[in-house]
Amino acid sequence: MKRLNEEARAAAAVVLEQIEKMIPRARQVLRQTRARIRRGVTDSKGKLVSIFEPHAQILRRGKLHKPTEFGMMAKVQEAEGGIVTDVGLVPNKADAPLLVPAVERHRKVFGRAPRTAATDRGFYSGEGERKIRELGVRRAVIPKPGHKSDKRMAYERQRWFRRGRAWRVGGEARISRLKHCFGMLRSRYRGEVGMSRTVFWAAIANNLTAVAATIR
Repeated sequence: MKRLNEEARAAAAVVLEQIEKMIPRARQVLRQTRARIRRGVTDSKGKLVSIFEPHAQILRRGKLHKPTEFGMMAKVQEAEGGIVTDVGLVPNKADAPLLVPAVERHRKVFGRAPRTAATDRGFYSGEGERKIRELGVRRAVIPKPGHKSDKRMAYERQRWFRRGRAWRVGGEARISRLKHCFGMLRSRYRGEVGMSRTVFWAAIANNLTAVAATIR
């Protein structure tokens, strides 16, 4: 190493750093493989699915053509006019804990809570619904999964609730547009920071397109 010039030393240091990162990842893959083959362990919790992208998660999609994907979940918040107001990577696969922080983020950006908050059933929790009302949300359009009382069924049959659900379904088209028109489906960058950059660029491109459509 003493005979190497500074440039070569720097290059060697980078390689050594990469090797030091890869060794524990390779060992984890070996442990996972032994557990899978010898003991039949298939639990995905904490499993390393990529030595190059260690943050990648196993995402169960439940679709016939694509039952499983690998990557990270992204949260998308949308307001009227097709404007995406907040995006971000979600390390936790559970949706319910994201509800209250999402409303708090909206309040921080706009100075008030949204009049209506519409999500899919995965975001439901009685505690979360109560808290967002305390934050100022007048209408919480969050279908309750599982068994529903007569009172809850009557609540979800109200006209404003059904309209909110229809609006939220339209949000799926927004997510599809972010994926297929603005590149959010697959990140071309490396690492978790790169994934986050991809998500934010998709949101920016969407918003510029939406704003441009109003000033033609």
